[in-house]
Amino acid sequence: MIPEKPRIKATIKYLFVLILVLLVTIFQDYLHSQYNDYSFYASESFLFNTFWILILPVVFLLNWQFQQASIIKKLDNPFIKRLFFVFLATLIHILLFAGLVHLISALFFEHTFNFTRNLNYTIYEDLYKYLLIYSVISLVLIRKSKVQNIEKTHFLEQVMVGSGRTKIAIRTSDIFYISAAPPYIAIHLEEKKHLHTATLKSILRELDSEKYVQIHKSTIVNLTKVISYRSRLNGDYDVLLSNEKELRLSRNYVDNFKQKFPMSSSS
Repeated sequence: MIPEKPRIKATIKYLFVLILVLLVTIFQDYLHSQYNDYSFYASESFLFNTFWILILPVVFLLNWQFQQASIIKKLDNPFIKRLFFVFLATLIHILLFAGLVHLISALFFEHTFNFTRNLNYTIYEDLYKYLLIYSVISLVLIRKSKVQNIEKTHFLEQVMVGSGRTKIAIRTSDIFYISAAPPYIAIHLEEKKHLHTATLKSILRELDSEKYVQIHKSTIVNLTKVISYRSRLNGDYDVLLSNEKELRLSRNYVDNFKQKFPMSSSS
């Protein structure tokens, strides 16, 4: 799952790049008009370069549909998925662009640019741009979703603890929290504690990151066992578990905890 803040930052950066590209293309139109000695109309240049702005909503819409549609999910071949994505994105974008130019020119310009002529023009002049742009985007999106699906299906379900001939299988769902106990880690159940040869960092990588989060440099907690948390008024918090155990939530881990705790509780 992608955190909200990085996603928002990435969107802002992408919008900035699109605006910059739009300004550059308008300036290019101006230079072209000066070189070929014809009149430059900034409004028309902006109108016909709005196809850059449409990239972001088309990608978001189509990516959301790909994640929801059961038919798409059944396609195991990423190459087929990418081809399908590029085809649909290009088709939707061309139709939206031709329609948008027609509508805006009809409302705000002295003359209207015909939808069919807009469609033919953008196919003849800009089709390669659409195919190139959406091919690159499909490589990033399809690959990322594939990696995420692999990660979500391999979580540690039980831990073998004990020494010598005695071994005990502990279900990770029964773990309340895990604390550092160098050179071991202590796995805390509702009423018992077991030492295990591992590190917090290594076991955290194997657990479901949506349910098990680090709340202190020496503590990992199972969010499904958390009842509530309250501020210490200094940036830190106290976390109350269902067995009435209280743990310290360090300010360095607060954001990640708050983001995942409500979702874990609702599930």
